[in-house]
Amino acid sequence: MRRALLATALLMASGNAAVAGPIPETNRIAFEVLRDGTPIGTHVLEFSRAGERVTVRVAIDLLVRFLGIPVYRYTHRNTEVWDGDQLLSIEAQTNSNGTPLSVRGRRAGDRLAIEGTQGGRFEAPPDIVTTSYWHSRFLTGRKLDTQGGRLLQVEVTQKGEERLPGNVVARRWNISGDLKLDIWYDVAGTWAGLRFAAEDGSTIQYVRR
Repeated sequence: MRRALLATALLMASGNAAVAGPIPETNRIAFEVLRDGTPIGTHVLEFSRAGERVTVRVAIDLLVRFLGIPVYRYTHRNTEVWDGDQLLSIEAQTNSNGTPLSVRGRRAGDRLAIEGTQGGRFEAPPDIVTTSYWHSRFLTGRKLDTQGGRLLQVEVTQKGEERLPGNVVARRWNISGDLKLDIWYDVAGTWAGLRFAAEDGSTIQYVRR
């Protein structure tokens, strides 16, 4: 088991991992999202494949209540199309407690033009990956924020093996810089968990379902 985990980690670090990244046989990854241990919503990714081309659709729905009254809502819808390890297009819309954000990107030849409410217009670097996290190259490529279209500067540090809920063995990676979180990938390279501190100091934890 340890050798398999190490092989997976080295493959990810090399930047040569396949785009399918891998995608589960169910073509679906679903998380329950917890805030300080209390469920507040879901984060679901659904995949469709045609040869090397992959379409991923992301839906995030979060609601925080205080004394039964809604105090924070977050919705995110994102559709990405990949060909091998190359991003072909992205179309994302976010509502962060009433603040609208968006990202749009289209590839033409070797160029991928991005436009975002926070990042403006620019040509993406060839190794661009997105913060939808499912893609195993997230650990190596330049990061594109899927909320407002910003290019993020981060550092990735490999941590140890851990056992997650559901008896899933996964390796943790710490992301620091413009993005601050811990992310887990299982022995197959599938996204297995996420944890970060919210702006109010609460802990947001993703539990795979």
